[in-house]
Amino acid sequence: MSHAYRSLICLTLTHIIVDASAIVVGPLWGEIERVHSLTENGLFLVLTIHALASSLAQPVFGYIRDRYPIKSILWLGPLLGAVMMPLVGPANSVFFLCVALLLGGIGIGSFHPEAAVVAGSLIPERRTRSLSLFMFGGAMGLAIGPIICGAIVSTWGLSSVWILAPLYAGLILLLYRIGKPPAALFERDRKQKSQSLSQMLEGRVRLASFLFMVCSLRLVPNMAMDKLISFILKDQDISAFQIGLIQSVFLFSASAGMLLMAFRFKSGHEKLFMIVCPLLGIPLMLVLGWEGCPIWLMTLLLIPSGLILWGTSPAMVSYSHQLFPKGGGVASAITMGMAWGGGGMIQAKITSHFVALGIPQRAFHAIIPCLILAAVGAMLLPALPSVAESKKEVVETV
Repeated sequence: MSHAYRSLICLTLTHIIVDASAIVVGPLWGEIERVHSLTENGLFLVLTIHALASSLAQPVFGYIRDRYPIKSILWLGPLLGAVMMPLVGPANSVFFLCVALLLGGIGIGSFHPEAAVVAGSLIPERRTRSLSLFMFGGAMGLAIGPIICGAIVSTWGLSSVWILAPLYAGLILLLYRIGKPPAALFERDRKQKSQSLSQMLEGRVRLASFLFMVCSLRLVPNMAMDKLISFILKDQDISAFQIGLIQSVFLFSASAGMLLMAFRFKSGHEKLFMIVCPLLGIPLMLVLGWEGCPIWLMTLLLIPSGLILWGTSPAMVSYSHQLFPKGGGVASAITMGMAWGGGGMIQAKITSHFVALGIPQRAFHAIIPCLILAAVGAMLLPALPSVAESKKEVVETV
């Protein structure tokens, strides 16, 4: 196996652990609300910190990575996230809960911009497939994370979640040692002249802002799904482990979608996916928001929801990299960080409002306008150059 493929596999496995750490809190939202007696405003605050910590860290580290690549971020960031996120369980106050979410989110957020650029650069002729494989790892982590965490909480209680910290941290260090990316990859980036943010975006700051808004709206259901499932099921005598299993149906489906993207996706269709997939999600939100929707039907609908709404998100990241080829880290930060935070803030307000009203299921209906706006916004984005034109530009540059 070549060094590049070994590094890509280890980076993908690291992404599994990083996102398993990020989703530790997934099946616990209902229990956390109960233990800390959170009001609507308190819940909104906690959900917002959870959404923004990682997403605000990503553009900062994305900007740093485009000016001066720091390869140690590939293990230091995940290490911080893996240690802090499991501490949400034993946190004995809202303050310490927020600190754990904040520091853990910063650690997780620092990893994604650098890791996404490295994943795409290891095998540049198969960038979208490499990114799909890398993001497949993240989706797998999000899928197995709730099961692992739910099993621990159901067996030993909420405060026992901390035992995941040393396990995840050890695996991260081992994978970095086995699959350290080629040093030449970072040396090449360091030799490039430092650029301002405007230069990285080729002066198209307004376009980058518009892309951020489109992607944020597109990601609202992705950010809301685990929270809404947890709140809907918490009063139905369902254990944290069972909640984690149901959440994982959505996330395993997302993983399957990303795997299909990795091996079946053809470059040039990124914008089309960004238009069509939100529209396909609308009927799913309509049925999921039905208050009489039985658990078995909800679980069944999570399969196409994961495939369509989350599994196709690598197209969004690939689109941003091709739209801003001089600012890969910033492009990753927009589509893998800031947009998730933007979507997270929107869903935090929607979720906390409907949870306070005692009808969390109706939040799915409130998500539908977001999907409509995302599809319309994607239609207004510029078309990417054809694959042939891109290759010609690369040859001319060389």
